[in-house]
Amino acid sequence: MRTLSVFPAVALAVVLAPLNSAAQDTLRMPPGNGGFDSAYVIDCTHMLTTRFYVSSKFNAMNMRDQDIGSNVEYRPNTRTNLGLGASYRALTLNIGIGFPFLNSDDSLRGKTRYFDGQANIYGRRWVINLFAQSYRGYYIDRLSYPGSAAQDSTYLRIMDDERLRPDMRQRNLGVSVMHIFGNKRFSYRAAFNQDAWQKRSAGSMLLGGNVVYQGLRADHSTIPVAVDSLFSPALRFRRIDQFEVGGLFGYAHTFVIAKHVFFSLSTSGGLGLAYSRSTTPSEEGDKLRDDWSLAVRTQARVAMGYNSARTYVGVQYVNEQSITNLTPGAQYAWNVGNYRLFITYRFKARVKPVDAAMRWFGQ
Repeated sequence: MRTLSVFPAVALAVVLAPLNSAAQDTLRMPPGNGGFDSAYVIDCTHMLTTRFYVSSKFNAMNMRDQDIGSNVEYRPNTRTNLGLGASYRALTLNIGIGFPFLNSDDSLRGKTRYFDGQANIYGRRWVINLFAQSYRGYYIDRLSYPGSAAQDSTYLRIMDDERLRPDMRQRNLGVSVMHIFGNKRFSYRAAFNQDAWQKRSAGSMLLGGNVVYQGLRADHSTIPVAVDSLFSPALRFRRIDQFEVGGLFGYAHTFVIAKHVFFSLSTSGGLGLAYSRSTTPSEEGDKLRDDWSLAVRTQARVAMGYNSARTYVGVQYVNEQSITNLTPGAQYAWNVGNYRLFITYRFKARVKPVDAAMRWFGQ
């Protein structure tokens, strides 16, 4: 994530937020409190939650030959966005814009065109992660192989000639669903959607699964020509389609100090079955290969900051990663995620069109 000059604003918000905490603690709860135990969580979805945020999404692909010890990692040149958003009842809308003064490294990392839709839906009983991504334009972020060094002539030639890959395109589509067992005392929304307030420490076991598609296209091999002999033939593809289905198991916990300062950590993982069809260029023409393998998937969510019935100031990190071995020792991994900083304030307001729509849907 790029270094941003947002720390003065965060510091000011942290200083001012506690000043109204005595009044905030006595705000009226909605009927039923959203199903939460009010000694632990206050539901704020009946209020209009407004937010300012800074967001940086990321995406990476990694090809590693574990037997030889070679590794290459590609990343797109994504943008840092400033945004505004709001939540009310079951609805959340965020709009972010990438300003040029925050994104001025095209000469170093190349240009990336992309659509990146990542939605994290935090209900009381369920947490759902959806992503639909399309990226074009990558650069080599990391390259290593036996004997490589920053002054190595082969390494320097690769960095000059093959570091930027404007021809490389990737698409990711996926969904993962996790059930929150301790959902009366633990709230994902409090830490990650800012429309609840976790007043006391609590945690929960998690159980769910995922279905994912990942595809990559390139004009030539993803392995630099100068070192392709140092990578397994299974990793020298210029095209791959991978389908994965699996289960997930984990645990989440929010630690709270003096009702307001919190640190939330969620981690989960599991095994799945992956089918991969890849196209590898050769002197005789493109060769197709099909591989079945186990997939290891991990999810991590971290948030920390200050929260009350009115104010939220915090930072968040969300990451999802998949690792498969196309053949023994030939590891292909990719991950998606984001970093975000939020400054949020909640108003006691009614949005009548949304209320009417929720009643129509029986909510």
